[in-house]
Amino acid sequence: MKDLSRRFLTMLSVVSLCLFTSCAKDNQETIRLESEADPTGPEEIFSVLTLNVDGLPKSINIMGLYKVTVNEDGPGAKYTSQISSYLSDMSYDFIAVQENFNYDTQLYSSLSGSYDRDLWSGGLKTDKMTSDVRFMSDGLNAFWKKGITATLADSVSWTASYGKFNHAWDAIVTKGFRRYDVKLNEGSQVVIYNMHMDAGDDEDEAKGLDGPDCRARMVQWRQLRDYIMSHLDKRPIIIMGDMNTWYERDSVKIQFIDEIEKSGRATVSDVWIELVKNNVYPGIFDGIVTKDPGTVDWSRNGELLDKILYINPRGGSKLYPMSIFIDHEGYQKEDGTPMGDHSPLSVTFKIKNQAQ
Repeated sequence: MKDLSRRFLTMLSVVSLCLFTSCAKDNQETIRLESEADPTGPEEIFSVLTLNVDGLPKSINIMGLYKVTVNEDGPGAKYTSQISSYLSDMSYDFIAVQENFNYDTQLYSSLSGSYDRDLWSGGLKTDKMTSDVRFMSDGLNAFWKKGITATLADSVSWTASYGKFNHAWDAIVTKGFRRYDVKLNEGSQVVIYNMHMDAGDDEDEAKGLDGPDCRARMVQWRQLRDYIMSHLDKRPIIIMGDMNTWYERDSVKIQFIDEIEKSGRATVSDVWIELVKNNVYPGIFDGIVTKDPGTVDWSRNGELLDKILYINPRGGSKLYPMSIFIDHEGYQKEDGTPMGDHSPLSVTFKIKNQAQ
C-alpha cells in the first residue's frame, strides 16, 4: 500500500513527481496454519513466498543538481541485504517480489548461490522516465531454487490505472503482472503469476474517496481473469503478489473467482480464506474500508493486501495448500521494527500429478 504515494512531494516542483507515504512500526503475532488435506498418489511438495520488498530509493538525484528524499523510512541498501539473508534462510522454492527497484544487487546478494532469477526491470532513476513522466519499471521479480526450471513466459502491463500526481500515484510506474512456466525437480508443472495492482491512498480511504482506485483495480482483476482463461491448460496455477485488495472493498469473489468457476473449466481458492476463514469470504462492506489501527502491514481483520490464490483446471494436476505462514515476528531489524511495510506471506502446496 505504501507503493508510490506521496513519495516525491518535494520533487513535484522539479519534475512533478510524488511517491511518499509512511507507516507505523509495530509488531504483530506470527500466523502459521496447516491444512488437514492429504492427497494420495504421485505428488510433489512446493513452497512459495510473496513479498513487497519496499525497494524505493531513500533519495534521488535530479540532473545531478537536486537530492530529494523519497523513502527515508524504507529498508535501503543495508536492510535490503538483510531481507536477502532472510529470504535465503527461509529457503522457499519460489519467491515473488514486488517493488524491487533500486536495491536489486542487495536483494539478490544472499540468494545468488542457491537461486536463479528472471529479468530485473531497473530502478527508479530519471534516465528511465518517459516523456509523459512514467518510470519504465514494473518492480517485479522472481527467484527460484536451482534445479527448478522456470521461464518468464510473459510480462503484461495493466490496461488501467488511476492517479498520475495524486491517489497513490500508480500511473508513475508500469505496474502489471508476470507469468512463469515452472517445472519442479520431480517433473511437476505449474504456472505462476506475480503482480502488483493499483493502490489506494490511505487518506483517500479514510475519507471514502478511493472509488476511482477501486474501479481501476477491478479492471485489473478482470484483465487478469481474461488473460488466465485465454491461456488455461491442464497445469495448475498459483497467483500471488501485492494486490492492494481487501475482500470487503473489492468484488474479487464475484468478478474473478466466481466468473472463472462459472466457466466449468477450473476451481479457484484463496489460501488464506481456505485455511484461516474456513472458506468464508468477507462480503462487500457498505462503508469506508481502511486498515486496522496500528497495523504495520496494511492488514484488516487479519487479511493482508498481499494474497496467494490457486487455480486447479478440470482434468489436470491439482494443487493442495498444506500450510500458510504470515511472518510478523521474524521479519525484523535489530531494534524489533519491521524491515519493510509488508509482512512475508508464504504457502506450502502439494501437487498431485495426473498420470501422463
